[in-house]
Amino acid sequence: MKIKSVFLASIMSCLFASSALFAASSSLGIVGLVKQPLNLSLEDLTGFDTINVQLNEVMQDGGFRGVFNYKGVPLKTLLELASVEKEESAFGKKVDLAILVRGENGKEVALSWGEVFYRNPDRIVIATSARPIMPKHSCTGCHSPEEYQPRMDQLKRNIIFPKLVINSDTFADRCLDGITSIEVVDIRPRMPSQKSEKLYSPEFSISGPDIRTKTFKKLSGFPKIQMTVKHIGEGKGFHGIEKFQGIYLKALLETVDTKPDLSQVFLASAPDGYRTLFSYGEIYLDPAGERLLIADKINNEDFENGGRFMLVPPDDLMSDRDVKALQKIEIISLRQQPKLYVIGMGCGDTNLITLEAISYMSKADVFVAPEDISKRFQKYMGGKPVLFDIYEFAPPKVRKANKDLSEEQIQKILEEKHKTAASAIQAELNKNRTVAILDYGDPTIWSGWSWARDYFKAEQIEVVPGLSSFNVSNAMISDNIGCNGNIVLATPRGLKGNPDLIKAMAGKGETLAIFMGLKDLPELVSKFKQHYKTDTPARLVYKSGYSGSEDLLHTTLDSLEQAAAQHHEKFLGLIYLGPCLKSKNDECCEKQPSADAAKLP
Repeated sequence: MKIKSVFLASIMSCLFASSALFAASSSLGIVGLVKQPLNLSLEDLTGFDTINVQLNEVMQDGGFRGVFNYKGVPLKTLLELASVEKEESAFGKKVDLAILVRGENGKEVALSWGEVFYRNPDRIVIATSARPIMPKHSCTGCHSPEEYQPRMDQLKRNIIFPKLVINSDTFADRCLDGITSIEVVDIRPRMPSQKSEKLYSPEFSISGPDIRTKTFKKLSGFPKIQMTVKHIGEGKGFHGIEKFQGIYLKALLETVDTKPDLSQVFLASAPDGYRTLFSYGEIYLDPAGERLLIADKINNEDFENGGRFMLVPPDDLMSDRDVKALQKIEIISLRQQPKLYVIGMGCGDTNLITLEAISYMSKADVFVAPEDISKRFQKYMGGKPVLFDIYEFAPPKVRKANKDLSEEQIQKILEEKHKTAASAIQAELNKNRTVAILDYGDPTIWSGWSWARDYFKAEQIEVVPGLSSFNVSNAMISDNIGCNGNIVLATPRGLKGNPDLIKAMAGKGETLAIFMGLKDLPELVSKFKQHYKTDTPARLVYKSGYSGSEDLLHTTLDSLEQAAAQHHEKFLGLIYLGPCLKSKNDECCEKQPSADAAKLP
């Protein structure tokens, strides 16, 4: 018996090994309203406990994509690991949350939180491998080769993993190859929610984009349905068996001519703000969607409390998606227009990246990134293509490569390179692919991508902040650098053109933090000495955030230039100047009079 078991296991192993013929997608990000965003490779996913499900991939249009035994992880398991959690919402329950699953090339499918968590978990699986289920007999006796061969070819087709598999749907249109992100979304976080003593709504409406709002005061003109439903809630448990009478929700939706859209959701709500959400696929592809009921009677009586109508999903394992006093059903598309993300990657080590940055990287289809960022963060980039490196045409690099050209000619070269880069990004956006520029530190502080604002509309661009070298340098210095009130972040160009600023900062004893100033230090020191005393404390912070290379030098204005000249790093460094650099943490210090403080008003 043991030999047979080993032999059977060996056969199953070989069968599933056939999945090596299928392609692996980039990494999968689970993001949005989760306490612990996840970034999982296909190898990571195979480490979970898995289940096997059969999927007959027949599409609504009659297309056939094969019959496969898929092996994978229930989506519910992954979302529980990520810990779905609402933030700052007036409605605490999760039944109104949507789950947007995004595949390669911008394909999107919306699910409802309820269909994942209030049904058995084997219905919705993130598949990691597949085995085709081959027919046992030849089809030559009943069909011509022209007819059956294309169907047989589907059993050998290229499947990209991880794949969203929903095996409970009648048709497989929601099953999505090569998924790259799963985002939990609260589509109405600011919608008010307040309990009322008497909950009542005399009518309900159905509204949405491109449809005319329709209001229902009674359910006449439709065949009435009677249904027995077990009432079991998450909060109060079993509350009996009730008989409802009403009409199917789908019959009402057909009267407003809803358009097919797999990224569409239906938000049902009551006057007190209680609400719940259903996905398009849940209503139109899942057989349980046929039974969603709008009831106007309970146990053969009109509703006395809770309004005239009630939305009842009878096949949920919990009754928390019931909506008493139904007031409106909103049809909402979650389809996202392709965007240009600008993501701050932190300043140095990979552990300085934010969770938000990781979340947004999983939603990108294509990257623009320097080579070192691509190497250090490849786990989060998941093998997606990189278009180019914006720092290949940064102004200093272009000037260095064209030393004999005038500044006007340099600007023309930069303009041409910017146009070419913008065209490459726009071409990806036109393919419905989201592009992410990965930039150093915080991309809102003197970064290399700002030229893109001239080529893309503000609503197309979304900036994701990162940790700046300024923040890390402050931690290394560990003084109360703001002890006299203000801290000014500056560049050499800004300081050279504003001597009054230097004079004012010196007079008030406030701290200067200077980015990209090492090569301009001789000229800066000359200007500083016109207003600061020569023994004013100064700090040089090199490669902050790079744990194996960062360095901090304590010096004074008088020795600043010499200290910098002796250090091997000539570019990645911040310069700090001001009397607060002498202070203890959280203690205010006295202002150190500047060389010309007496002249200040």
